[in-house]
Amino acid sequence: MARGFTNLMLKEIATLKVSVKDTKSCEKTLKIEVGQDRIKEAYDAFYRAVAPKAKIPGFRPGKAPMNIVALHFKGEAREQVLKDLLTETYREALDEESIHPLGYPEVKDIHFDETKLSFEAAVEVKPKIKISKYKGLSAKKENVTVKPSEVEEALKRLQDSLAQYKAVEDKPAEMGNFVIADYVCAVDGKELENRKDDWFELKAEEYLKGFSEQLAGIRAGEEREVRVKFPEDASRKEIAGKDAIFKVKVKEVKLKNLPEINDDLAREAGDHATLADLKAKIEKDLLEQKEKEAGASFEKALLDELVKANKLELPPKLLQRRVESMLDQARQHFAQQGAPEEEFESQSAKMKEGFRPEAQRQVHLAFLLEEIAEKENVEVTEEDLKKHYQKIADRFRQSPETIQSYYEERQEAAENLKDQIRTEKTVELIKQNAKV
Repeated sequence: MARGFTNLMLKEIATLKVSVKDTKSCEKTLKIEVGQDRIKEAYDAFYRAVAPKAKIPGFRPGKAPMNIVALHFKGEAREQVLKDLLTETYREALDEESIHPLGYPEVKDIHFDETKLSFEAAVEVKPKIKISKYKGLSAKKENVTVKPSEVEEALKRLQDSLAQYKAVEDKPAEMGNFVIADYVCAVDGKELENRKDDWFELKAEEYLKGFSEQLAGIRAGEEREVRVKFPEDASRKEIAGKDAIFKVKVKEVKLKNLPEINDDLAREAGDHATLADLKAKIEKDLLEQKEKEAGASFEKALLDELVKANKLELPPKLLQRRVESMLDQARQHFAQQGAPEEEFESQSAKMKEGFRPEAQRQVHLAFLLEEIAEKENVEVTEEDLKKHYQKIADRFRQSPETIQSYYEERQEAAENLKDQIRTEKTVELIKQNAKV
């Protein structure tokens, strides 16, 4: 037994010795020792694998004696045997000790020759969880209603979406018109954007103050230089507060015509015989959306109470990986918005700190829900799976059989789906036992 490892479990698996020590609250260190017989077996297996194709001077391919093969491939053998033994014995040790690591191990203190291999592997593991409270949690659930004014606002948005745009041939653009234009934007003499066929609505309240006013009066086919200043709180820090020059070439001027709000609009908007039918459908949809939002708020409040009531020490490396995952998502979002990589890098440290509280909540919650699911014997049934196959099929307009086949052919995706369903059922259990 290695010096410094006290009160440890020590087992011998053939020519493998494993000792385990709790080095931190969420970390275990395995000390693994491999005997000479196992090492010799690994070397012999390597030489047997390379011998049939070995090209060694003085011998026909594959005909050199094994001792010559061993001499010729000694360096390659050592590298491969060490790599294989580290992987194999680490996995065997985990199985034997029933340890379920949360990530890759930190392997250190490797000592290896032809008679012995020893190394240590530090792994993060789940924290010790003792659920003190998950039933009887309290949260307020909002009672939602839909006001007539909200229906009217939604109706106006629908009216706006059905607007027709008519080309203005003989008149200059006025405030309230739309223009279709090509433009080049430059800041500090450098081209920032070059867009084609962009639509602008000429309106007083806008992101770039004065932009529309300077375009008012322009006709189709004309060009104009527009000078504006980006706001101080611009999302792209490198242009915040800076002067910009837009060279705009207008291709068309459009007049927006709104349809009347009547039965004809109701029929155009869908299968509604009258305006009253359309309003009833809008009210129903708004109510469903509000109920969904209220339900989500109620669920979040309950889960926040669950986290507060059950303290945990979270594995730091797992937490860091979650933060990095959130940062990667932010990086992708920046790229999709066309922001330069430098802008993302300049904000990444601040974003990391901003993401940390939510990452802590997600990791904390995942451990608690998993523990509750085990305690309550929450299982995923075939009926649960069929319901989810149907939901996914409806969303992607495919048959449930196609969705089922997809998951049956992909084990990892199937396990992820089962985990998701199990989590949802566990959350539902908490909600059913809550004080509202």
